[in-house]
Amino acid sequence: MYRFDAMTRPETSGKRAPAPVFAAATIVIFFLSLSAAESVGFVPCYVDGTECAPETVSLSNLPELGTDIEVKPQSGEMPQYIALPERIVISDIDLDLPVQNIESRDISVLYENLKNGPIRYVDSARLGEEGNVLIFGHSSRLPVVKNQMYKAFNRVSELKRGDSITVSGGGRKYIYSVVSVERKDIEDPKSVISLAKDGKRLTLVTCDTLTGETARFVLEAELVAVL
Repeated sequence: MYRFDAMTRPETSGKRAPAPVFAAATIVIFFLSLSAAESVGFVPCYVDGTECAPETVSLSNLPELGTDIEVKPQSGEMPQYIALPERIVISDIDLDLPVQNIESRDISVLYENLKNGPIRYVDSARLGEEGNVLIFGHSSRLPVVKNQMYKAFNRVSELKRGDSITVSGGGRKYIYSVVSVERKDIEDPKSVISLAKDGKRLTLVTCDTLTGETARFVLEAELVAVL
């Protein structure tokens, strides 16, 4: 029979672990606990020396907020603001008129509204957009005209390269520089006006009444500034 007595009990030592071993174990346990706590968000941010993020922010510390839509320009480009044309001013020919934005392509509708002044073509660009802002208006060489809007673009053909045109909209002024003024005929299949989005342009179209019913003056200009 197996006897469990003083002769057979294993000897136990009264020695403790050395102090360096105990200290090292304590440090390891501390950092393991800290890491676990940090992973669930229980460690104050000041423990690792960082500043605590505020839970609130004053409205006075926020940037001023407005209603303008601005597209940040690339280096050397103008800021981009989008607006419908409201007024056209060409000081060189004493022209200062409102611009209509008619949501129709119907010729009869456009013709009727031309009695009230120049019109932006619905499919053309808005001010500030890539593309061509197309505006057309009446011209008349009659000595007496009851409705002055029939003479709206009478002197557009007098403009020359480099002359300035201001079209306002959305509280801003869009400054265009004339590139060319040409005579064209609507019966010529090559007489088209590009609406492609390849630059910020302005086109004015009006009748060349001295040449004939199908003759037109077409002015091309490019955007040079937004004020």
